[in-house]
Amino acid sequence: MYSMSENILTNLIAFRESFLAEAPSSIANDEYGAVLNVILYYLWRGCKISHDAGLTGKIGAQASLIAQSAYEAPLAIIQLLRMGYEADAATLLRALMERIAIVGYLGENRHLITRYFKGELSAYKDALSWAKKKSLPYWMVIYSRLSGVVHSNVTGPAGHINNRTNIGNAFRLATKKYPSGTKSSIEEFLGLVVYSLCALDPLAIELIQNREVRPFPKDPYLELNVGTKDAKELLGFLQKLVGRYG
Repeated sequence: MYSMSENILTNLIAFRESFLAEAPSSIANDEYGAVLNVILYYLWRGCKISHDAGLTGKIGAQASLIAQSAYEAPLAIIQLLRMGYEADAATLLRALMERIAIVGYLGENRHLITRYFKGELSAYKDALSWAKKKSLPYWMVIYSRLSGVVHSNVTGPAGHINNRTNIGNAFRLATKKYPSGTKSSIEEFLGLVVYSLCALDPLAIELIQNREVRPFPKDPYLELNVGTKDAKELLGFLQKLVGRYG
C-alpha cells in the first residue's frame, strides 16, 4: 500500500511530485490531469487532517490511523490506472468500497474501534449491511458497479480471468465495453475513484470528528484549494458521472 512519509504528508507539492514521479505519464495524465490533481489534493488533505487529529489528541490514535489508511488506499488504485493495470485496480476498488463502509460503520459505533484495530473484530459483514441500510450517497453507486467483483481464493487477476471466476467475468464485461488502456476505460475507472472519494471523505471526516473542513465535492473552498482551471475540469467530469451513474 502506498504510504505517506512525514515530509510529503505536510507538503502538498512534494507529495504530488513524489507520487506522479513513481510512474510514467499516461493517458490518465494527458486526458485527466486536472481531475487527478483534484483527487490527489483531497486525498492528501484527508491524510493530513487524520494524522494531525491523532497528534493533537482530538481523537484516539486508532481512529486517526484507520482514517489515514483509508485515504491512502486510493493512491495505489490511481497508480495502477496510470500504469495501465486496470484489472488490479478493479480488485482494489472493490476492497476500497468495503473499507469505506467500515470507516462509516466505526464512525457510528465508536465503541468498536479498539476491538477492530486490534484484529479482534471483523466488521466486514456488519459494515456492508450498515452501508446498504443507510443507502449512502455515492457508496451505493460504487457498490452497484463493483458488487460482481467478489472475493476469491484464486490469486492474481490472471488466475481470476483464466479460471473464469466472478472477478474474471466482471473484467471481461468491462473490457468489452471499455477496452483496456483506452480513454473510455480509464474514464470509467477514474470515475469510480472519484465516487469513492465522494463516499469516503464525509465518513472519514466524521470518524476523526473534524468540524473545520467540508467534504469533497461540496467543499466551498474547492476552487481556492485546487485552482480555477482544475476545478472547472472537475465539474465537467462530475457532470459526466452524474449522467452515467445518476
